[in-house]
Amino acid sequence: MMNIAHRRILKSFIWVIAICIVVAIMVSWHEFAMQQNMKIKMLTQTRDEGGKPTPTSISIAVTAGIHNRSEIFASSEFKHSPITHIGFLKVHKAASTTTQAIFLRFGWRRNLTFVLSPEYNRFGYPNIISINESITKYNTLPPPPGKTFDILCNHVVYGEKEWSSVLPSDTVMIGTIREPFGHFKSVINYFNPRPLSFVQRAVDSSDPIGAFLAHPMKYENPEFIRHSFTNNHLAFEYGVPPDIIIKKDFKTFEKYLKEVLDKQFKVVLTAERYDVSLVLMKRKLNWSFKDIMYALKNVRGVAKVDRYPIKEGHKVLHRNYAAFDYLLFEFFDNRLSRQIEAEGTGFMEEVANFKEIREQVEYYCHLLPGKIPALKIEKNKWTEGFNMSQKDCELMHIGEIPFVQMIRKKQYGSANWSFVKRVAQGKPRK
Repeated sequence: MMNIAHRRILKSFIWVIAICIVVAIMVSWHEFAMQQNMKIKMLTQTRDEGGKPTPTSISIAVTAGIHNRSEIFASSEFKHSPITHIGFLKVHKAASTTTQAIFLRFGWRRNLTFVLSPEYNRFGYPNIISINESITKYNTLPPPPGKTFDILCNHVVYGEKEWSSVLPSDTVMIGTIREPFGHFKSVINYFNPRPLSFVQRAVDSSDPIGAFLAHPMKYENPEFIRHSFTNNHLAFEYGVPPDIIIKKDFKTFEKYLKEVLDKQFKVVLTAERYDVSLVLMKRKLNWSFKDIMYALKNVRGVAKVDRYPIKEGHKVLHRNYAAFDYLLFEFFDNRLSRQIEAEGTGFMEEVANFKEIREQVEYYCHLLPGKIPALKIEKNKWTEGFNMSQKDCELMHIGEIPFVQMIRKKQYGSANWSFVKRVAQGKPRK
């Protein structure tokens, strides 16, 4: 009898423990969902209006509060058509490939027409129009018969007149920029410019950057700004005439900055505040969250060792050398802060909302597309509802050259560039 009683007590004790575990799991999940500010529910075998079953999907609803001007914006945003005429300045090593992919995907989905270079050109790559001049009739193809261009987003130096010669009059200009010293470090790691390489080999192997920045004109011909990746290259890509840089004509530069760039570029995204910049761009272009979803491209791994040692004092030397880059960055970074402030306090809530959804999209694209056909994002006050399919994930992660070649084939009927053919034709390595 005692054994039976003991067994009953033990059985009851096990049940109590099991119930406590279940309750703890449910509470933890609830807390997690609340922390993420979202609810996730599985929709299985739902039916459309015709009664046919639809594929299984994940549905995510992200909630958010409403604040002043942002509330007004959110309630009226979806009534406007998205802007489809875009001029994007693809600045080297400034989050530009990641951003370009957004425009490539946007135009591809809507069958828009892109400004492209000849497939085989003097730079050796089909995705480059020019790295040292603006648009010309020689470095771009004419639009397909019966069409006009909608989007420009490949590498080419900005020029107000040159860009307006190929883009519609209502085109919205977008650019990217990066803190100049961070940009300089990225450039030397990626391109390994010849002047620095020479200094390391022949002048000072212990501190080549310091030796170079102490006397940059000793190793860089100032007349060759168009071919330099270190001499105020951000300013040059934004169309600042080389003479202004050579003569250090800050007065004319300031005039160009305020009377041309400030008026022409609706949004300049900073690499340091990328998501914030993207949401601002979304508002200015009347786009949705799906339109600005992105996967990071051409990002250097943190584990990689720098080509050249960075030492204290380098940034001060670099600021003296690349003064126009710093003035350009500070101008647009300050303007971005003013633009964000003008959007109202709810703007940062929209940014947080976008980050949450992007995390879910990234998780889905990396782990779930083979298991679940679609990720369904429900409409909220910041964006229209949308689905992310396996095809959407593939488009988001496709490389720049393959994507440009897909567009080329769609627009012009053929695309046969390959690295092997490029080398066979004697194209120099970049």
